[in-house]
Amino acid sequence: MKIKDWPSSDRPREKYFQRGGYALTDAELLAIIIGKGVKNKSALDLSKEILHRVGSLKRLGQKSVREIEELKIAGLGRVKIISILAALELGRRSLSRKNESKVKFQSPRDVYEYYYPFIANLKYELFKVAAVDGENGLIKDTTISKGILDASLVHPREVFKFAVNENASGLFLIHNHPSGVLKPSEDDLKVTQRLYDAGEMMGIRIIDHIIVSERGFYSFSEHNLM
Repeated sequence: MKIKDWPSSDRPREKYFQRGGYALTDAELLAIIIGKGVKNKSALDLSKEILHRVGSLKRLGQKSVREIEELKIAGLGRVKIISILAALELGRRSLSRKNESKVKFQSPRDVYEYYYPFIANLKYELFKVAAVDGENGLIKDTTISKGILDASLVHPREVFKFAVNENASGLFLIHNHPSGVLKPSEDDLKVTQRLYDAGEMMGIRIIDHIIVSERGFYSFSEHNLM
């Protein structure tokens, strides 16, 4: 039976309208994003199959378009996949940008809580640099490298060109550990020291380096490594 033939109180969109998003299951919310099903399979059936194959919304949000395509779920084409992943990305951004116009990093935890939704659940390492003003207010951030952090691939030239272009007073270094291990690696230490030394010469402070994982965070400044 197609969703349009269900009682109105059971249809995901009508249910959302009448009772709000909290009343819907993950599969029902996913069905709203998908919109239409295919022959002999409603949007809700398709949603349930996706979650069954992937495991959860969290795991779904960690996958790329190609990885989901490789599951070969009938009725789930590239357009639907991109729509789903875009909606999940919006959710992550909304968690991290509640007061975007006045973001200030007053402590390492502030940095962690801001970037957690973006990078904590990624399956690969992402190294970001956040430019801040004299009051540690966020100006802009940029991604410097993607993949296993290699000290030889993080060039001070690229980092400080960004800092100068944004007229930054200081920089926060942020990257994730997909393994969940919070202890800095040798490359983490080398990258930090190299950029800290370059910052001293440029007159642009490296304020802290925050390692983010699902288990918490590690602050170089709190461990007297800055």
